[in-house]
Amino acid sequence: MHRSNGASSSLRTYAPRRRTGGIAVVVGLTAAVGCSASAAPGAGEAITVSVSIAAPANAPIFLADELGYFKDEGLDVKVETIANASLQIATGKVQYGAVNTSTVIQAATQDIDLQQICVTQVDPSYMLAVSNQAWDRNDMSESMSLKEQLTALKGENITAIGGRTVNPGAKLLESLLEKEGLPRDWIGVLSQANTAASTAAFQKGQVGLVFQPQPIPDQVLSVAPGKIIYDTGSSDLFAELDSVAWSGVGASRSYAADHPDVSEKICNAVGKANNYLDEHPEDAAKALHQSMNSFGEDVLVDSMGSYKWAKDADMTEEQFTKSVEVLAGLGMFEEPSADVLEDAYTADYQK
Repeated sequence: MHRSNGASSSLRTYAPRRRTGGIAVVVGLTAAVGCSASAAPGAGEAITVSVSIAAPANAPIFLADELGYFKDEGLDVKVETIANASLQIATGKVQYGAVNTSTVIQAATQDIDLQQICVTQVDPSYMLAVSNQAWDRNDMSESMSLKEQLTALKGENITAIGGRTVNPGAKLLESLLEKEGLPRDWIGVLSQANTAASTAAFQKGQVGLVFQPQPIPDQVLSVAPGKIIYDTGSSDLFAELDSVAWSGVGASRSYAADHPDVSEKICNAVGKANNYLDEHPEDAAKALHQSMNSFGEDVLVDSMGSYKWAKDADMTEEQFTKSVEVLAGLGMFEEPSADVLEDAYTADYQK
């Protein structure tokens, strides 16, 4: 992937446009009890695969369902949107679900039986957008370097569901500031309970920044004008994120081990969806629109190409370990022990 670290290469100006749908904020699952779910299925019963939100980060699971890949594997899968489902996955109340690597490592560190069994997204791309209000009040200009722009933004805030300590975007922002020689708290993080509150805060000028994957920046800026000034996915500053396991599919270790054939079929179906997303991102976006109808179809089409997916949903345990080292180095979590890594990830159910 080509990367650069200049501010001007990623600067894009937005004015309000009419778009359909609302705003969704993509955050990682946390190890907390959410809504109730059914117990482990018996023979012939549907298998639940959870997602935290209907957004592009969970596209492989939705697409595997939409294109019939689960059915091709002989599985009766029900995809359910369940916020904060990681503990339910760990206890087997939900059989499988979307998880991010940070959550899995933190859960394993706390002896929570949550294991990642295959990989969905790699090489995350987060974009930093500045509202026109924040741009003007901080006397910013397009001729400034990225460091100068970040320096000018001292005291501004982003919103993050869950706050600074658990939100992956908030941790990436801290790393960006540190890489540019600024304190990790140079830009503040305001915790919000839901997407609507975060969006309203930006529209009303209470916060001046958005740091999220697409299509969220585009969609926010379509109703509150501003500029995108930085993208981790095209910057040498985050070259270490290339091929890093950012998210995947998780299960409890015991459930996955007791149902190895099902676990393998889940990974096979998700792997086919990963490959389709990488090879046909626009067609995938159109197929996903019904499941993700809070986003306009044009927004999904425009944004899907910014996501990178693990081929066949596969990753060796050695590669996953290296991914964890990178994420720990970026301050996502404390570097785990070898025992924690063994509990947190397995490639046993991959091809």
